[in-house]
Amino acid sequence: MKRFFLRALLLLLVVMSGSLVVQAEEQPVSILPQRIKGHIHPSICQASDGTLIVVFKGDNVLLCSRSTDDGATWSKPEPIPASAKRPEVIRAVKKFEVYPGTADTLPDGRILVTWNYIADDKARDGYYERALLYVVSADQGKTWSDQRLIGPVDGKHLGAVRHNVLPWSEGRWLLPLRTGPPRLYDPQTGKLSTFPLVGPDGVQHEFQQIVRLKDGGLLAMGPVLLHSADQGKHWKQIAGFPAVPDQRDNAEGRYLTVLADGRVLVTWGRGNQNWGLSYNLSQDGGQTWDADRTVLLMPETPVTARYYSARTIQLDDHHVGTVFMNRDGVHFLKVPLTRLRGLK
Repeated sequence: MKRFFLRALLLLLVVMSGSLVVQAEEQPVSILPQRIKGHIHPSICQASDGTLIVVFKGDNVLLCSRSTDDGATWSKPEPIPASAKRPEVIRAVKKFEVYPGTADTLPDGRILVTWNYIADDKARDGYYERALLYVVSADQGKTWSDQRLIGPVDGKHLGAVRHNVLPWSEGRWLLPLRTGPPRLYDPQTGKLSTFPLVGPDGVQHEFQQIVRLKDGGLLAMGPVLLHSADQGKHWKQIAGFPAVPDQRDNAEGRYLTVLADGRVLVTWGRGNQNWGLSYNLSQDGGQTWDADRTVLLMPETPVTARYYSARTIQLDDHHVGTVFMNRDGVHFLKVPLTRLRGLK
């Protein structure tokens, strides 16, 4: 009987030890440790030198925080000055808002940040004007260019970029817009062209995140997950995707990350009352998924997930990093890839 209790105690200690290790690994670091509300929408990218850059909304200005130690510590969030300025093409109104978009690393190493300047004068003329703007940084987010305007098209501004900008051929950018079809944009000429993204059902979905796979194919995540092997000319629907949006969630709280080895990770939460972060890894470039392998981290932590929190990037061969928000601020979680294998 004594030997039995000793074995039971040893097993309990091992389990507790493993639990402590997991809990230690799953302690997020606060980038903005204060009560927040509104359209904060943090976005994250990694510069060519490894610097992590997180951009989110402050008091009608975009704020940028940087980490040079894989997310262990973060700089004090500083304003991106050009984001606070009203574009000359936008009329001055009493009700306006700086509305965040996304942060991306371009192929030449510069950091691209997009946002909207919203002028709401619907009471007078019925027009909710959303100018699509961007800045770039050539020094890992330390300083930023003047603001630049994308569009308008046919006299109307394009609205929000909901998911990451995808670098395209000939220096163009593919913009996944909040409303309407995605657009290809040439920053040198200002030219915009439509990028039809219609699935087998013939529907042009909105809010789609578009990513490029290791083999050159494309995934488009909206109300359904689509795959294209011919640069977007034709699309097929992928069955069994575990992070299907519901109740007008529009996949805004879901995020695709293409890993360097070709696997595809989806990170998600559901709505504003969500707890924890869900992760699921596709082993074959997003072609098949197994919902039983979903891993839930931080199940006792509130995560505001509906409006594009959280976002995940690969940090190195062994870790990913997720930025997310809740009422207590903006936070970063570093996760070993071994934690995301999932168990059936």
